[in-house]
Amino acid sequence: MTAATNLVGTLTRRRLMAALALLPLAGRARAAAPRDHEVEIKSLTFQPRSLAVTPGDRITWTNRDIAPHTATAADGSWDSGLLERGQSWTLQVTEDTASDYFCAYHPHMTARLSMG
Repeated sequence: MTAATNLVGTLTRRRLMAALALLPLAGRARAAAPRDHEVEIKSLTFQPRSLAVTPGDRITWTNRDIAPHTATAADGSWDSGLLERGQSWTLQVTEDTASDYFCAYHPHMTARLSMG
């Protein structure tokens, strides 16, 4: 093997190893990108009733109903306050964001957030 061939082989292996070392970082960057979710409140329901979220995501609830509503964590850790027709409220998801929620004015209106 000539010195030139050996040098090319060494450089190629180094580039390959450097590229492979960066792959886990690239995967983490994609997985960590926050997403925006929309929940509509209409016909006395949250739509969708179940939503998969990850920390960093943002969820916006918009009241499309005639009646006022809230989006309230079952454990009381977060609450949108009163949302009149056309009003919205946004929550940024953390690892501690409660999963079950309801409307304080209409307790039969329930929905769930799942970490995934």
